[in-house]
Amino acid sequence: MKTKLLSFLLFAICLMPFFSCKKGDTASIGGSQSEFGEVGNTIDWTVGQFGISGAEMYVSALENGVSTFTCSATASNSTYVDLLKLVPTDRFPGTVNITGNTVEATVNAKITDEGMQVIFNDGSKLTLVNYNAKVGDKYSATVGGVTLENEVVQKSTEDDYYWGGMLIKVITVKYNSHSPGINYVEHYYNHNFGLVGLAIYFEDGTVKYAGCAC
Repeated sequence: MKTKLLSFLLFAICLMPFFSCKKGDTASIGGSQSEFGEVGNTIDWTVGQFGISGAEMYVSALENGVSTFTCSATASNSTYVDLLKLVPTDRFPGTVNITGNTVEATVNAKITDEGMQVIFNDGSKLTLVNYNAKVGDKYSATVGGVTLENEVVQKSTEDDYYWGGMLIKVITVKYNSHSPGINYVEHYYNHNFGLVGLAIYFEDGTVKYAGCAC
């Protein structure tokens, strides 16, 4: 059974319902099934800066091209848990159960060699990244009456992002925030390794990073 690194997909997805809104829709992403989304794949993720421990994630099902990721984690900071409690069920791509500061969830996503896309409970789709993207490309989806949008703000032309002991190319995708205390979030994707990092930019000028443990 192969183990692949996709890194903290759940954490990134959990933040999405709080980010910017504009009109638009997105079609299903193309490409061939990626090993990242195959049953039995375990995901290694590091979010220690956020006080999150005991993080576990693996692919528990794959049906009609949609992978189900089963996840659990415990947060020392109840703020992150309180944010999740505010998310309506139709604006979460799966299920979520919260006991104290421990979160157990499933996340539905399509993972291909062309990119990544989450599938919300009402059937809406939001593309996280398309590896053929150009700077300025935007992806959006209306979820539970709210339209979510992200934008490609940078694409490496050479290996300039340090990850896993090496330099790699990345696509930077930005989410503007409507969540109190957060200005915006950036996700960093690589066509070989998927989501390799994220940064949250807070209104007080601080920045917190999360990345893949490898």
